[in-house]
Amino acid sequence: MKLKCSFISRHTKDHHHLYIPGKWMDRFPFQRHMTLKCGSSLLDVTCMETKTDSLQIMLDTSDSLFASIPPLQNIWISIDTRNTMIHMGPVVALLLNQSSLETIHSHSLNEYFTECQEWFQRKGGFFYLLPLSSFVGNKGEGLYYNGNDWETGPLPDPHVLYNRCHSRKTERSPSFQKALGRSLDGGIQVFNSGFLSKDQVYNALKDSPVLSTHLPETVKGLHSLEKLLTLYHDVFIKGINGSKGRYIMRIKKRDGGYHMQQNSFSPENPLTFPTYTALYNQLKAWCNSSYLVQETIPFLTVEGLPLDFRFLCHQNRDEDWEVVSSVARIASQDQFVANVDQGGRIEKPLMVLQTIFSPKESMAIMKEMKELCIHASTLLADSLEGHFAELGIDIGIDKAGKPWVIEINSKPSKRTYLENDRIRPSVKALYEYSLANWTNKEE
Repeated sequence: MKLKCSFISRHTKDHHHLYIPGKWMDRFPFQRHMTLKCGSSLLDVTCMETKTDSLQIMLDTSDSLFASIPPLQNIWISIDTRNTMIHMGPVVALLLNQSSLETIHSHSLNEYFTECQEWFQRKGGFFYLLPLSSFVGNKGEGLYYNGNDWETGPLPDPHVLYNRCHSRKTERSPSFQKALGRSLDGGIQVFNSGFLSKDQVYNALKDSPVLSTHLPETVKGLHSLEKLLTLYHDVFIKGINGSKGRYIMRIKKRDGGYHMQQNSFSPENPLTFPTYTALYNQLKAWCNSSYLVQETIPFLTVEGLPLDFRFLCHQNRDEDWEVVSSVARIASQDQFVANVDQGGRIEKPLMVLQTIFSPKESMAIMKEMKELCIHASTLLADSLEGHFAELGIDIGIDKAGKPWVIEINSKPSKRTYLENDRIRPSVKALYEYSLANWTNKEE
């Protein structure tokens, strides 16, 4: 049985009283002695009737953790009569590297944080930010919105932890892995568990009958570079752990040598090399980590500028994957990748497609791209270790209208959406996923 109410807590000296409107005490199966559960934290309380017409539950407690819960305008409660328990939720924390209020205000995702907090408060839930230092140190402190600004304080462990740690090195550290294991053992649903590397994604998808013909030929390491250049005359080299359009090179074989475009290694761009040996020696000097070599598909362009499409996929309340948003990305004038972090701009996908194809063809291409995204998301989630509930998928279109899967990101950018006055789809998807997870867990 679920109810929606507002919640406020106050610090007192020597008791734990939960004040409940009298009309609810009469109508719903509250008992005098119950356990209040917020996130993964528990408190034994005495339920007291109040003669008020408001839909507010108030907690007087000497417990510092529960007393620190900020006022919640809307929160769901679920009454578990069998275990005499009152569940509050959903409680969702977003894990991020920054830890101070100053860095939160200047964070590139600050608007996204604010939207999450606003939407959870509106729909019924508690959203807060969990700094990496608190997560690893098991300090139980987070940043919550107090109505005017973000504030630091002790907070209950969440039901759902959304991992936005932006360092692969940090995620591989023993302290992070220990904290991750502690969270999972505590019944917290952690997503997305970690970064995905490009070779990991390719190996998971390459044998799929549906997806294999939509993947460019890809080989790990530089040992096959000369062979692929001879075969295709045009290839991309990508760092397997690269992100935001960085650590990418495009190399074209020409009669006079080799032509390279790159965006991360040298201010000189483009570069030319008279022989393969000269090219290879430069690559070996730059590429001190793992790279992929991938055939270049001649994708469509807009006014001569590279074009691709970003689809945001999310698990819904039924744990099925769905596309929640999509944009067309057009590269900036001096770039060879259509990435927003490299200066690219975004447009509505159908509008861009309809400048190249007929309306009917454009709709069919959009449909096929979405179907590929759903299939890829489902396959990755089922085959990879860890839990994933949100993926960003990049797709390019060739001149025949055939879609090709370029890349899949487990921590997609929150900048790739068309700004308007509404709450962005990824925020709504996070809430629906979290609510369903909390509901299924507490029932």
